[in-house]
Amino acid sequence: MTSHVLTVVRHAPTESNGAKVFMGCADVPATAEGLRSAASRAPVFRDLDCAPVFASPLSRAWETAAALFPDDVVRPDPRLVERDLGEWAGQPQSHVRAKFPQAFLSNGAMDPRFTPPGGETLDAFEARIRSFLQDAAELGGASSPAAVSHNGWIRTAHYVLGMIAVEQIFAEGIPFLEPIDLDLRPLTAGRVASR
Repeated sequence: MTSHVLTVVRHAPTESNGAKVFMGCADVPATAEGLRSAASRAPVFRDLDCAPVFASPLSRAWETAAALFPDDVVRPDPRLVERDLGEWAGQPQSHVRAKFPQAFLSNGAMDPRFTPPGGETLDAFEARIRSFLQDAAELGGASSPAAVSHNGWIRTAHYVLGMIAVEQIFAEGIPFLEPIDLDLRPLTAGRVASR
């Protein structure tokens, strides 16, 4: 038996989100208000009956998972960590745009094919996302797994599953603390080829 659905959730907001500062895999915590909001949504997530629950070990995701799923054992998985943005981490987005105009598409979104200095390539990021999704698809049981991760991770997972084009990865953001179901059947059916 395989799991057909993975419920993914973006962590609670951070101060860097509000300040429009790139974080990447830097360990920036969620705000206290964001974690309170996550805790208030725990009944919604309890009703989803997700199991097992995984989370990026970065504190903003890990603490969000503990707040959303207080009755579950949350399993850390480093494959859920946000893309490493190298030298961009901690930099205001406006500063990066001015210094690296070639890293952005005509619509203003970051071009995911551009590797920031010292950062993780799209191919490497995609490979670890694909690895996690394939393992999640092979989980059996009556419940569907859940994963608390990051905006770039979730949008790139959409790309890996063939739901969006590569240029659309950063065209829009994932809302905080909202469950999103990813259909994993394309992976198990072999319809999503490695790119």
